[in-house]
Amino acid sequence: MMNKYRNFATALLTVLIAATAVSQTVKMGTLAPLSSPWHDAMLSLSEEWEEVSDGKVKVKLYAGGILGDETDMVRKMRIGQLHGAALTVEGLANIIPEIDVLRMPMLIQTDAELNHIRSKLSEYFRGQLEKEGFILLSWSDAGWAYLFTNAPVVYPEDLNKTNQIIFLWAGGSGKRGWLDAGYNAVEVSAPDIFMSLQTGLITTVTTTPILALSYQWFPSAPYTIDMRAGPLPGAIIISKKKWDKIPEKYHAEILKKSEEKGKTLSEDVMGLEAEAFRVMQENGLSIVHAPEDARKAWLDMSETYMYPEMLDREVPEELYLRVKDILEKFRSEQNK
Repeated sequence: MMNKYRNFATALLTVLIAATAVSQTVKMGTLAPLSSPWHDAMLSLSEEWEEVSDGKVKVKLYAGGILGDETDMVRKMRIGQLHGAALTVEGLANIIPEIDVLRMPMLIQTDAELNHIRSKLSEYFRGQLEKEGFILLSWSDAGWAYLFTNAPVVYPEDLNKTNQIIFLWAGGSGKRGWLDAGYNAVEVSAPDIFMSLQTGLITTVTTTPILALSYQWFPSAPYTIDMRAGPLPGAIIISKKKWDKIPEKYHAEILKKSEEKGKTLSEDVMGLEAEAFRVMQENGLSIVHAPEDARKAWLDMSETYMYPEMLDREVPEELYLRVKDILEKFRSEQNK
């Protein structure tokens, strides 16, 4: 009888261990506001992961910055409190700083250029992420960054004329460049941007139209220039430690679904940006035209003051030169 119970207990323990080994809950974070396009896409992707894994892989989504900003999420992934995240280049740069080459101000100017550069460098970035213990599941873009201010700004010098206080991501790069250029810049974490705009701690935000609308930042910074400052690419990543716990037989389908979702969302962003601009204009946003000499002034300012800091701190010069070379060849082909 004792052997019978022992055998039953052993069998039960084996089943429980097997079930634990297969069933995985992935804790995933995102700054995306609730009900935003990115949040909805992540919810949909969560359902697809569960479906392709026959319920063995579930995603618990933490949205809207409840886990802190992207720097906080990266730190939590490193210590295992969080398993994955949908990050913009701001968060990704905490893992692989060289990815900042994709958002150097005024460098990449069109969706086609961004997609071409990324296709050339995708495997490089994928490898760099894996070296740091992360798996790239999908690229997923947040759109194009524009300068939102609380008074009309066209030329760089207008920032001082209208007493603009520049927002910078806490812990990010750029402060030295702005200060060297003679401007006032303040570091603020993502959850504090709204209040900082309302109190006047900052008066200028470089962000995407969709985020400016979703987080309601634009009423405090109701002017923008019709000039792209640069792209805000992003990616969905997962820690390699957690990825290896998901049965390998599900990997291919999870990757496929993730890539499809990221591609669809990136393709939808252009239409979403146009709609965001429309809604904001109906609610007080003024779009100021930047003539060609203004665009050149912003590029000159970026190359003189912003690029040196990025090349010192984050982007290897050879990578920057490689991107410039790829861009020049691509533009030459496009203009034929």
